[in-house]
Amino acid sequence: MKIAKSFSTFNNFHYKNSQNYQNCSQRLKIMASLVPANKKILDLGCGTGDFIKILKTKSSKVEGADISKKVANIGKKNGLIIKVANLTKKFPYNNNTFDVITAGELIEHIYDTDFFLEEIKRILKKNGTFILSTPNLATLGRRLMLLFGINPLIETSLENAAGHIRYFTKKSLEDLLAKHNFKIIYFCSDTINFSNTGQLQCQTLAKLFPTLGARIIIKAKNLK
Repeated sequence: MKIAKSFSTFNNFHYKNSQNYQNCSQRLKIMASLVPANKKILDLGCGTGDFIKILKTKSSKVEGADISKKVANIGKKNGLIIKVANLTKKFPYNNNTFDVITAGELIEHIYDTDFFLEEIKRILKKNGTFILSTPNLATLGRRLMLLFGINPLIETSLENAAGHIRYFTKKSLEDLLAKHNFKIIYFCSDTINFSNTGQLQCQTLAKLFPTLGARIIIKAKNLK
């Protein structure tokens, strides 16, 4: 498939060595805090396994999946369980395998989000936990940029693109999850940025006004 091929090519080109978590420590901290302890966990789009290492403080049964063979091999060399898997196709796992599935900054890269979520439901146990994060289209900065007619950091060409196929607001992501029988348990954000680099930010304001935050972070239950 052309879509699958382009998805794989993009990831292998842009993430040759590892994913960049430099400005994501708060997001990862929040996501990890939402993961219940002593459960069987799968991290989708795990890269070299940085988040897996954090999750291993919560459970001994953690593994990951990533489309890029190059970054997955780095994680494997560090003793992590990682499968190379094209997440635009059927996931290489049996039904009802995991108690918890995490997907950080991944769903915005997926063409067929309906198929993606149905695959997550298939391999996630009933009442299992799904935790995801994605960039927030309605951040404070993007709202202000639109007000002045400026492109709100949405790619218009492949040059310097992040590979995002779509963007979400809290409401649009909640509607999509509800469509697939996921019940939202918790919603928050990590930070409100006041610069494009994220160096000028405020975490306190993100707690007070999460719909203006840089990322949407949701914990949901699989109702099946």
